[in-house]
Amino acid sequence: MTCFITNQADALCLVEGIRTPFGKFGGSLSQIHPVELTLMCSQLLFENLKISPDYIDQVIFSNVIPATPDCLYAARHLALKLGCLESTPALNLNRLCGSGIESIVSAARMIANKEASAILCAGAENMSMIPHLVYGGRFGVKYGELKTRDFLLETLSDTYTGLSMGLTAEKLAEQNHITLDDCNQFAFNSHQKALAAWSAGFFSKEVMPIKTGKVNLTRDEHLREDIDLSSMKKLKPSFKQDGVVNPANASGIVDGAASCLIASESFCSRNNLKPKAKIIAASVVGVDPKIMGIGPVPAIKALLEKTNIKMDDIDLFEINEAFAAQVIACQKQLEIPQEKMNIWGGAVAMGHPLGATGIRLALSLSNQLAALNYKRGIASACIGGGQGIAIMLERY
Repeated sequence: MTCFITNQADALCLVEGIRTPFGKFGGSLSQIHPVELTLMCSQLLFENLKISPDYIDQVIFSNVIPATPDCLYAARHLALKLGCLESTPALNLNRLCGSGIESIVSAARMIANKEASAILCAGAENMSMIPHLVYGGRFGVKYGELKTRDFLLETLSDTYTGLSMGLTAEKLAEQNHITLDDCNQFAFNSHQKALAAWSAGFFSKEVMPIKTGKVNLTRDEHLREDIDLSSMKKLKPSFKQDGVVNPANASGIVDGAASCLIASESFCSRNNLKPKAKIIAASVVGVDPKIMGIGPVPAIKALLEKTNIKMDDIDLFEINEAFAAQVIACQKQLEIPQEKMNIWGGAVAMGHPLGATGIRLALSLSNQLAALNYKRGIASACIGGGQGIAIMLERY
């Protein structure tokens, strides 16, 4: 376990952020490269902040599954295309589903260590563009056919355990006595909360419309207004006979990006910026990979222990909805009231673009604290392979 706590006069701040709408698998954003998606929201971020990209000391890019060759250069390409100084360094980062939160934590550490004053954190995933791999093509095969693998499907399973991520959620359902009806109801509620948040205009400052070429996307495309429990009950389990995980109560496979600026309080003062939130602490822990989805539980407990803050003192929680069964298990074990968790919906409704999700969680949480005049919240995610990550924010 590692825990990062900010105890300094010059506060570490999440200044502002922007994300794209999340496009459904094979949908509106399926042909836009991940770097271009992050460039769109990053450009708008700097326009809104009215500062130049050459103020930035570092660019961190979180991405899990490289969909295109330039993903390997993504942070550097983003910095150059955005107009950062040529001398500005750039870092690609991958902590799987925790990558977005990790990018914010890494930026905060650099600023705390006086290595930087302002860092752009961006994350993206184009899951529609993830290729199939051909093994044996480079040197040929003596007999038989070339081997083709679906890179997307392969990365959604852990070769260490031999389990798909869905089966780890099934194990948590068994251990925590979670039923199919529980999972379907949770998924239905996630959609309803997200739809209500969109209708109330809560996402208007957080989500940018994308209107380019043939693309005209203004809202998360995976989100369904016509979802109903009776239809969900007819779906077959995806991973296990008589299981609880089905296509409706698992996170959506989507395409999207998010960007946010992390900076010191003194940088904000010099540049007339009002931050959204202060970064108080963060933690990352390892857990049994067979139940990787429980990761937020020890990660959140570690935050509370290290900061000496009680559960009752946390106003809001954003826990990534990798699977309904997984997040219900976390909610049960942490005893989080319904009214405090994922109040604007989650990944079951909006989708889970792996490298962008953590930034989306932190950004939504900061906006919730501001909109509702609450003080403190925690964003957290489980991580394939058996980890959990969490970050604590306070409204500025």
